[in-house]
Parts: sequence; structure tokens; C-alpha cells
Amino acid sequence: MAEELKNKLMEIIEENAIRQKELLIKYPLDVPNDKGHHAFIKGISIENSFSPTVGEYNLLFKTEYEKIYVWTHAKNKNSVLISDIDISVKKQEFWKTAGSMMNLALSYHSAFEAVDFERKFEYKIIYYFDPSESIEDLQFFDLNSFDSHFLFDSQILKATDIADVAQVIELMCRDDTSYTAISLLLSSFQIHYCCLICELGLSMYKKHESHEPNLWEQADFITNMESAIVQACRCAESILGQPPNKNKNARILAHKQKWIDTIGINPDEIFERVGLSYWKFYLKLFDELRNPSAHSYGDIHFALERKHTIDAQCFAAVVLRGYIEKSVKSLEEAMNVLNFDKNFLNRVQENMSTKMTKNSSN
Repeated sequence: MAEELKNKLMEIIEENAIRQKELLIKYPLDVPNDKGHHAFIKGISIENSFSPTVGEYNLLFKTEYEKIYVWTHAKNKNSVLISDIDISVKKQEFWKTAGSMMNLALSYHSAFEAVDFERKFEYKIIYYFDPSESIEDLQFFDLNSFDSHFLFDSQILKATDIADVAQVIELMCRDDTSYTAISLLLSSFQIHYCCLICELGLSMYKKHESHEPNLWEQADFITNMESAIVQACRCAESILGQPPNKNKNARILAHKQKWIDTIGINPDEIFERVGLSYWKFYLKLFDELRNPSAHSYGDIHFALERKHTIDAQCFAAVVLRGYIEKSVKSLEEAMNVLNFDKNFLNRVQENMSTKMTKNSSN
């Protein structure tokens, strides 16, 4: 009897091993691959004012390694974005996904309003994707039943909202500096938020008043303010580099010319928010704000004020804006480079938003 049970157990183990091997052949884990090279982009949905029918699969734009489609997967549900990935991207040292670039471009375009650590576009790989199938019938890589309940938690945009940021997406595709700089400033605002529009005086009315933390809030604010300063400084540094030696006039003059050429800002002009020249504030940013924040040696930075953090973030934002405005192509040219489907975009109705699909009355 014991021998019979042992043989039966071995038989079950062998059957499971064979089944597991067959599953790995059908659903290989090294995604993206030839069996799984489509990704559902979680975190973003597209409203249906372009009047789609269920099952429509429309090209939105292309990057070097991805084609981004708008898929209308169900009746009276917002459409979703699908990335068709060229698996040769696995040979690249670093993959700037179209999803991450859309997120960064949209964050920059909105002056980093309402950003937090949950704001990201995640790739959920699908095996053997077929847009004619129901999404419930698709086989996802590494998506458990719990996560599937939150698959459609997302911000809702128009397809044209993505086309509107084509200049920044196209710039990031060809320029690692812009990708890095926007990423760093987004990180700064995720750690510590302020309203750039108000703080830079870009609106007639200041809707969002910043305030110093109350006595009982300081312990919670200081660490975040320090980290936000460091990330803001890294953003500016990724574009401008570190300040040169103060005693080398030739280096200083060359560095100041770099500012004019790179961001279109004369460093000797006044940064009105702080009442110092841009150049003097940049030196202060390194010496008085970043260094104590990055190297505390166990000390608490009691003297740090929230105003200092906002100054650093505003400075980095001005530098980033200057760099992007000097570097981008025209919107028309950027859309052409990215192969945006203008016939599809022309179907979008800007004066309405709906999740209704075509031929649906309810």
C-alpha cells in the first residue's frame, strides 16, 4: 500500500512538472516576448467622445519601440491605452516607456498639479492580445485577482490631451536630460507639494496660499522638505551642471554663457521670487540649501523653512521650463515625428466627454 501511494505521488509530481513546463512554453516569463508583447497601461483611461464601437483599436502615436493604441474594450466603458512593444527594446540599457513619458509630460503640462506617489502609468503585459476579445478573457502576466479589481482605477483624459503634450514626449524620446530633469522635479513635488502657478505669480489671483508648518507640524515637514530640495537641486543640476569654482573667472563666464545658450536665461537677471540674481540663488541653492539637506550627519535641520523648499522648487521649474522651451520642436513637427493619427484625433469632440459607445442608448 505504501509503495502504491509513493508511486501515485511520484506520478502526480511528474504530471505537475510537465504541466508547468507546458505553461512556461505557452506563457514565458521573460516578457515582453513574442507571446506577450502588448501591455495594458494602468492609470489612464480615454473618454469616448470620438464615438467608437466596441472592439475598435485605434493607433494614437508611435515611439521607437512602442505603438500606443486606444482600445474600446466594452460597451459604455471608457476606452483604455494598449502598448504594442517591439521586443528588441530588451537589448537597450534603459527603456523610457511611452507610459512613463506620457505621465511626465502630462505632469509638466499641468505644472505638477495634484501629483502624488500613486500617479504613475503601469504596464500590465498581456499574452496573445486580441482586441476582439473581452478583457475578462485575456491572459495577463502577473496580475492576481485582487489587482484586477483596480485595473480601471485611473484618470480620464481625452486622446487630444495626450496629443497636446506631444512636444515634451518627443523631446524626452531623443533627449535623456529632459527625461531625467522632469523625473526629478516630479519626485520633488511628490515629496513636497506647492502650487507653482501661485508661487511664481503666473495667475492674477493667488488661490493657494503656502504657509510655514505649525509648531506641531515641523517634525513631519522637515524631512520631506529636505528631500524635495535635494531633488529640485538635482533637476537644475542635470541641466546646468554644478557651479564652477568661484575663483576662476573664465570658468564662471563660460558657465553663464551656457545658461543663455541652454535655457535662455541671463544668470545675472533677478529671480524675483527671492530678490537675488539667478546666479546668486544657484550658488545659495548648493551651499545653503542642498548641502545641509543632503548631508545632515544626524543633525535635524531646524533652521529650514518651507519657503526655502518652495524657492528651490520654483527655481528648478524655471530652469526646466527654459530648457524645454529652447529644445522642443513645434507641436506640428513633434506630432509628425511621433506619427499621431490625426484622422483619429479629429473624431474627438472637445466640447463634451462621455463613456458611451456608438449605437448605445444606455
